[in-house]
Amino acid sequence: MKGAFWALIIGYVIGAKTGGKELDQLGRSLTKLFGTEEFADVVTSARSQAGSTLRELASMVDGDHQEGSGGDLIARVRNLVGPS
Repeated sequence: MKGAFWALIIGYVIGAKTGGKELDQLGRSLTKLFGTEEFADVVTSARSQAGSTLRELASMVDGDHQEGSGGDLIARVRNLVGPS
């Protein structure tokens, strides 16, 4: 955590000394990156992996863990949390 804090401080100081020109360029580059089809594919894959992991975790908590088990994730979470 301290490493990230120092990285932010150093980045801020360097950015302030360059007048923000490089920071603006970085912002434009990130905007272009986020708009690419490849980035959208990465996000879709990450969401799919997260959903699969959560389904597997729900199966483990329920005690009926089977490799590749499906099911309605929302229903399992509601059962874990209990009635609202």
